[in-house]
Amino acid sequence: MKLLDRYVLRNHAGPFMFGFCVITGVLFLEVFKDFLDEFLAKGVSPLTITEVLALSLGHTLALSIPMAVLVATLMAFGQMAADNEVTALKAAGVHLYRILLPALIAALFFCAGMIVYNDRILPESNHRLAGLTADIARKRPTVDIEPGRFVDQLKGYQLIIGGKDEKTGDVRDVEVYVLRQNRTPDLIVAPRGRITTVDAGNTLQVDLYDGEMHQLPEADAHKEQVYRVTRFTEHTVLIRDVGSQLLRTEREYRSDREMSITMMRASIAEKDTQRAQVMQQFARPAHGLVQKKLDLLDASKRGEYFAKTRPLPAGRLTLGAEDRIRDDVHIQATSLHSYEHEIQSLEVEIQKKYAIPVACVVFVLLGGPLAIRSGKGGMTTAITFSILCFFVYYLFLIGGEKLADRGLLSPFLAMWAANIVFTVLGLVLAWRASIESTPIAWDRLDPRHWLRLLRRGRRPTPAAGSSA
Repeated sequence: MKLLDRYVLRNHAGPFMFGFCVITGVLFLEVFKDFLDEFLAKGVSPLTITEVLALSLGHTLALSIPMAVLVATLMAFGQMAADNEVTALKAAGVHLYRILLPALIAALFFCAGMIVYNDRILPESNHRLAGLTADIARKRPTVDIEPGRFVDQLKGYQLIIGGKDEKTGDVRDVEVYVLRQNRTPDLIVAPRGRITTVDAGNTLQVDLYDGEMHQLPEADAHKEQVYRVTRFTEHTVLIRDVGSQLLRTEREYRSDREMSITMMRASIAEKDTQRAQVMQQFARPAHGLVQKKLDLLDASKRGEYFAKTRPLPAGRLTLGAEDRIRDDVHIQATSLHSYEHEIQSLEVEIQKKYAIPVACVVFVLLGGPLAIRSGKGGMTTAITFSILCFFVYYLFLIGGEKLADRGLLSPFLAMWAANIVFTVLGLVLAWRASIESTPIAWDRLDPRHWLRLLRRGRRPTPAAGSSA
């Protein structure tokens, strides 16, 4: 049977490379299109562009490999069925599952490799890409100063404008926040101004006219704090180090897609601890208040309580402790909801790192019997089936992730539902293909077939040569 294994794998090799190159190219062009405008506006060097695109391949490969496996499976087995090779093998006593076995073993190797890739390589690639794109965003910040957009990439400053004349550089409704360490930022507002660059483009000059400067000096226990408002006819703000040179920084923060499975499990444990601390902080005063109310049932303690507690004001039923605890409940509930949402998102990402690689095996289980039962080979049929299958699979993933993030579905079921459904469907198709030799009657799906039957005025009947 080694000859059969080599033959099946050889039939898969060419379609897999074809599908991998086409799918990766399409996804890669989509990524390049998203970055193209920023590359041109920021004047990014070709070397940096190459680095961004290379890092973008990280998440592209995570999707293109399972899709390429599906394309290869459909093309290889579809062509074998169209050439009656599958029929000949079954007639020689070779079971259908034995024909699928080489492709399944290869898919298992892809699955194992992708699990390691998604856990070790992909998070680092995403982390470096996020840091590099953030550095590019800080390069030439003047191109990002658009009306209504809050600009926070400037060192020591933040600003927002209401309008802008692209030809003259004149701006209106300007707000500049001057950041100060350990104190409230100064606010400079002006109805009109002009933004230019000086010092060979390394300094941003913001000229403001007929505006005000609002300042709250640093708090001093020995001095009275005074809020200052300074009105001016003309004021200039110089923001330095905004040149065209790309400054590389080290980014410490990691999102869930920039973490390995070990990192995410550690983060979940940390958030569980924080959630427990919030519950303890809330339970302590609530328990004390409830205990005081229960003590009032004891006559001796009730007298002691009223002796120490002042009378209630007219029109009030409590002294306000209940109101304070109610407000604390709202605050703590918001914190708990935030922790639970973050934990849910991390658990979804963990399941996704396993579910998508396993799709390689699932697509062989589904694509092999589907191609054999279809009785059709060729690139067009394979690509059509692949797009349809992966579109449904992607809808399962996106919909499951949304439901899981809202707590309506468990993370496991959200990420594995597509694999479960496709596996069951593939096993049913494999069973039907192993006991039947007739292909699927695709003409029944053609609306023209049903229109012809309706015009004849009789009920639809099974197509000739198809099984019941």
